[in-house]
Amino acid sequence: MKIRTAFGSMSLLVACFGSPALAQPQPAPLSIEQAQEDLAFARGVDATIWAYPLAITAATAELATSTDRPLPNGHAPFNTFGHVGKLMTAADKDVVSPNADTIYSSAFVDLKRGAALVSVPDTGGRYYSLMLEDAYTNVFGYIGLRATGSGAGTYLIAGPGWTGETPAGAKRIDSPTPLVWIIGRTLIDGEKDMPNVAAIQKQYQLTMVPPVLDSVPAKERWGIALQPKMPPVQQVDSLDWKTYFRWAGQMMKDNPPPAADSAFWKQFAAIGLTVENGFDLDHLSPATQKGLERAYEAGRQILKMEAQKSGGVVSNGWAYNLNAGKWGQDFNLRAAIAFRSLGQNTPEEAIYMNVLNDGDKQRLNGGKKYTITFKKGDLPPVDGFWSVSMYDASDFFVENPINRNAIGNRTEGLKTAPDGSLTIYVQKDAPDAGKMGNWLPAPDGNFRMSMRLYVPKAEILAGQWTPPAVTPQQ
Repeated sequence: MKIRTAFGSMSLLVACFGSPALAQPQPAPLSIEQAQEDLAFARGVDATIWAYPLAITAATAELATSTDRPLPNGHAPFNTFGHVGKLMTAADKDVVSPNADTIYSSAFVDLKRGAALVSVPDTGGRYYSLMLEDAYTNVFGYIGLRATGSGAGTYLIAGPGWTGETPAGAKRIDSPTPLVWIIGRTLIDGEKDMPNVAAIQKQYQLTMVPPVLDSVPAKERWGIALQPKMPPVQQVDSLDWKTYFRWAGQMMKDNPPPAADSAFWKQFAAIGLTVENGFDLDHLSPATQKGLERAYEAGRQILKMEAQKSGGVVSNGWAYNLNAGKWGQDFNLRAAIAFRSLGQNTPEEAIYMNVLNDGDKQRLNGGKKYTITFKKGDLPPVDGFWSVSMYDASDFFVENPINRNAIGNRTEGLKTAPDGSLTIYVQKDAPDAGKMGNWLPAPDGNFRMSMRLYVPKAEILAGQWTPPAVTPQQ
């Protein structure tokens, strides 16, 4: 069959598909080496992000347990509680985004050394929580006011494969992984309340119950070495790709990941990362190693970009997540939160709302004055308590003449207006005398604020309550 075109008569086949003489040259087929490198790059990017919670948890555990006795900064040997012994102030620069509402306790537990029997006292209605986090930063349980009440109790935390008997009167909680981080938070009402908090902390007790599943301590099983005087985030960030994947492999082997995610993590066998053998570098081809090296750098950049995102929900400038601690298969979010805020509560226990910009979408800055006004009947609906904390551009508390780093429903002198509304004055200089009780001092330069909502009610969890915008004043 012939057709007529502007170029004369030609066959229909040539008219439709072009002349063989004019066909574009086809690219050369990929070499086996290039295909191996490309596959390693794709798998390696995923593995870098997926494994980050393992690596940062390992670094944190190594650092926090590098002592032969509990220290006042919360560090303690494995299977032992450590307690922070003071209220954080602007002078403290060891921890970013500190908390002015609760005092921390901490225990890293190796459940291959037995099950952990945890005893808590009657706190007389005072808020406290012991958050139970596994090696992948999934929160699998709570002991505390919301979850178990304020009365005294005993709880047995058992790891995979533990076959012992639960002691009489104890409630068993099963952990998905042998490594558990218990993060305790006990409510404090100012520095004067510290002796009362310390008395409660001393009654958080932890003992190990046989049988022992592995006589080798966790640190020896992992074989991880830290650089001196570097915080965990910097420790992990300083690793080369080979060391990073070796850490990931050691932790993965010691803490097998959830079977529900196996369709994802079993793909890492292509880069030598498996539950059975950890990270097997020796059997990887040069092309695979080249792809992994590239992947590690790309994965780290993606992780840091993810960590800069404000949150899954943004309301009047306040950003927050409603699935923290219960990551499912959102591995990017899981890694991002581990990078910027390791040990975050689940929403049922506490929600953290962060704001960087005012209601006009301009960066918050100490050169301006702002207000946050809760209308009558529209205070944060919580069963616990709420507060708004102030942080400078480096995420530390701010030096100020009244030593106030947070303001909330427990702040002495906080006043509501005659119409029932509550206004917080956010500014560097002191407001009029009648407003001092409602003043949250700001720093020079840029800053951010964090609204903490402890034991939020259903309206917050369902997104039905809206936080007020930060309003700039003329």
